[in-house]
Amino acid sequence: MSIVKADELISEFSQKGFHYSKDIIFDYYLSLITKPFVILTGISGSGKSKIAEIFAEIVGNDDSKSYELIPVKPNWRDNKGLFGYHNLIDGGYYLTPMIKLFLRALADQDNPYFLILDEMNIAKTEHYFADYLSLIESRRIFEKKKGSSLADLKKLFRYETKITLSEAIILSAIDINKPGVALKIEEYRLNRFSELWKSTFYGGNNWTAQYRSELNQGTGRLANRVFEKVADGEYRLKDKSALSADDAATVTKLENMYSDIFKGKTVVQDNIVLHNCNKCIDENGNSCECEHCPYAAEDRYLCELLYDKETEHYYVPSELPIPLNVFTVGTVNVDETTYMFSPKVLDRSNVIEFNEVDFGGLYSLSPAQIALVESASKLITTPDFYFDAGTDMPQMRITLPSAASVNDFASKCPTEFDVLIRLFAVLKKHNMHFGYRVMNEISCYMCNAVVNTTYANREQVAFDNQILQKVLPKIYGSYDKIWNPLVEMLGELLNTREDYSGLDADALIDKLKQISGGTIKSLELNGTAAKTYFKYPKSAIKIVEMLEDLELAGFATYIK
Repeated sequence: MSIVKADELISEFSQKGFHYSKDIIFDYYLSLITKPFVILTGISGSGKSKIAEIFAEIVGNDDSKSYELIPVKPNWRDNKGLFGYHNLIDGGYYLTPMIKLFLRALADQDNPYFLILDEMNIAKTEHYFADYLSLIESRRIFEKKKGSSLADLKKLFRYETKITLSEAIILSAIDINKPGVALKIEEYRLNRFSELWKSTFYGGNNWTAQYRSELNQGTGRLANRVFEKVADGEYRLKDKSALSADDAATVTKLENMYSDIFKGKTVVQDNIVLHNCNKCIDENGNSCECEHCPYAAEDRYLCELLYDKETEHYYVPSELPIPLNVFTVGTVNVDETTYMFSPKVLDRSNVIEFNEVDFGGLYSLSPAQIALVESASKLITTPDFYFDAGTDMPQMRITLPSAASVNDFASKCPTEFDVLIRLFAVLKKHNMHFGYRVMNEISCYMCNAVVNTTYANREQVAFDNQILQKVLPKIYGSYDKIWNPLVEMLGELLNTREDYSGLDADALIDKLKQISGGTIKSLELNGTAAKTYFKYPKSAIKIVEMLEDLELAGFATYIK
C-alpha cells in the first residue's frame, strides 16, 4: 500500500473539505482490520459515504481504482446485483462493479481495496448479501504442518502459486526425503504433491503416461534433466553439483518452497461460485486461453490473466475468493423506505454511528454559536486515540479473531475483560446474550487497539467503542423486554462499580438517579457529565438515549 503518515491522513480529509475527529478515523481503521465489514449508520448528510470514499482514496493504491461505490437497489432479492450472472444465451458473464473490484484486488494483493455499499438497507440485506456474509465467515487460519493432507495442500495452492508436473515430481522427491535412493515411478506418482498436480492443475485423462514422458522425454523436460535413471522404471534426484546452474537454482527454489509451505500460518476460505464453465469467460463469452487451463480442474488457482490492467479487460473464473485485501463498508439510513438488520448481519459487522456533527470544527462560527452547538451535542472529547503523528499508518491487513485473541485480551486488558464478562452475565439473565463470534471479535479489536495506539487510556476508549459497535446494536424491543437489561448494563459502566446483583430494577434506577441528580428521563448526559459518572461514557450516553426512547414511545432500537 502507499505509505501514509498519521497526520497526513487527517490533513487529507480536511483538504477535501471534510472534518472527522481523529478518534472516529482510527476507530474506523481498527474496525476494518478486525472485521472487514463495517456498517456506518446515522443521520443523512453526516459524511458516512465520504469517510469510506476518502479513506479508500488515501490508503489505496494510487495506480488503480481502489474502491467501488455501489448504490444498493430496492429490487435486489438475490445476489445477482453483486455477483453478476452467466448469460446462457450468449455465453458471456454480466460483470458487476464488485466482481471487477475483486479481480483488480486479486491482481494487486499488496494493496487494500474497498467495497462501499451505499444505502445498504434499502433492500433486505439477508436477500442479496447472505452468501457474501457466509463466505467471510468461512475464513479460517490454516496452520501449515508437515503432515498436511492432500486436501490441506489444495487449500494452500489454490491461490498462492501453481506448479508444473516436473516441479510436482521434484517436490515429491523432496517430500519423500531419501537422498541418493532410487525410487520407482509409482512411489513418486502416489506422493501427495503429484496427486496435487493431478487433481488441481491437470485437465487430461491419461496422467500416468504423461508422468513417464516427463521423466523420459529428452533434455527439454526439467524432470528429465534433474533425475537420473538407475534401473528400468527407477529414478533418483541428482546431486545439485551435477546440474546446470539454472536447474540447480530451480531445485533450490523448490526446496525453499517446500520449507515455506509447512511454515507459519495462512488464511483459507470458501469460494464464490460464479458459473460452471471449464474456462474463464468475459462479458462477451470469450474464453481465457492459458497455457494450463486454470479453471478446468476441480480445485482452481488464480490465473494471472483474469485482469489486464492495460486494457481494462476482465475474465471471470468459475470460482473466486473474496480477496483478503478487500474491505467492505455499508452505509445505512433508517426511515420508512428501509429495512432493519437481522442479528445475523449485526453479528458479522462493526456498527459505527454517525449522529454527532461538529460544525465548530468545519465552519466559521462565533464563540456564542459554537457554545450553542456544543451544548446541544453529546460530544465526548478524548486525547488523540490514534497512532502517533508523523509515523507510518499501520498497513491494512485483516486479523482473524480466535480463542487466542480472547486469551490475549484477558491478559492485556483485565479490567475491560471483566466488564465484558459482567455484561454477558446481565444479557444472559435476560436471554439476550452474545456468542463466541462477538467475544472473539471484540477481543481481536482490543488487541489491535493495544498494538496500534499510544493513548494512555486506549483500552478504555477502545472497549467503549466495542460496546457501542458489537453489544448494543442487537438490543431492541419494547419497554418490558429491554428496560431492565439496559438499566443493569448502565450500572456496570459506572466509574466506581457497586454490586447491584441483589437489587431489582426500581432500586437500581434509584441508585442511578442519586448519581445523576435527576430522573432517567431527564438524564441528559453530555460528554463531560458522562465522563464524570461512567468509565465508558459513549456507551452510557447511548443506553440513556435508548431508555429515554422507551419512556417516550415504549420501544427503542440502537440504529435510528
